[in-house]
Amino acid sequence: MFNWNDVVAASRFQTKLWNIARFILLHLERKPFDPEAPITALADRWLMVRLGDTVTEVTSAMEACQFDRALKAIREFSWDILADNYIELVKGRLYADDSSRDGACRALFAALDTLCRLMAPFTPHFAEECYSYLGRGSVHSSPWPTIAIEDTDAGTEGDLLVKVVSELRRYKHEKGMALNAPMGRLAVYSSPVHDDDGDAARALNACEVLWHADSPDLEKVPGEVQFNMAIVGKTLRKDAPSFMNAIRSLSPGEQQNPPDSVEIGGKIVPVPAGSFSLQYHYLEAGEKVDLLTLGDVIVTIHPTA
Repeated sequence: MFNWNDVVAASRFQTKLWNIARFILLHLERKPFDPEAPITALADRWLMVRLGDTVTEVTSAMEACQFDRALKAIREFSWDILADNYIELVKGRLYADDSSRDGACRALFAALDTLCRLMAPFTPHFAEECYSYLGRGSVHSSPWPTIAIEDTDAGTEGDLLVKVVSELRRYKHEKGMALNAPMGRLAVYSSPVHDDDGDAARALNACEVLWHADSPDLEKVPGEVQFNMAIVGKTLRKDAPSFMNAIRSLSPGEQQNPPDSVEIGGKIVPVPAGSFSLQYHYLEAGEKVDLLTLGDVIVTIHPTA
């Protein structure tokens, strides 16, 4: 059934694909790369695994005449995996002038080549235009792609790498930091990843990202008292400042387990339930750190020196 919303959505997706193709071609043409370079970096291996998964899903959908399912798989790979995650993760290597970019260029070439062939039945002229820049003749004379990559670790570990970088980018946003703002040292614990070839550090502009298989050695230290002013102000009114000072003067143990009342100016004042909470911070090797918890994985964020 015809629906203008589908036309608009398809147009936006085709524009996104064109922007992806232009970006890839720009970097492939910027400087020669070794087309036989081994794909060893975790992010590159992860992209190839996800590309293989996409080819399998699209092939199955096409054979079943489920064309909407095929397009959905192409769109999710192109937009979510390739554009939003992989390209953002490897930009640092793509702009490098050494051999570290070769693997990323090979992975991008394979992704664009495959996407053109997958899109050819849906957008023949568009696919032909993009494919022409790869120097491989007509996309309609090319065989249907077949990619079979057995690399389970790359899929699992790559998903974690992408998640860590995504959550740390969210952390920067919530802290009011620009995405390209420098970060200090980051440590990822209880992680199966042992090396990401520096992609996370470059993507986050961090001085370094260290991956550890063991658990962190953290010290939990009492910090500031956080007051719920909706309760304190409404209940205590003019006594609120004195109440807050009295709470701050309590020991950490009393702040964690509040007494029923406190003395203010010679009078006993009940402590309203939920009026405050004791905040904690963590130390790693004596240095205050912020914590991110991603399931069983813990990320410690050391401030910029």
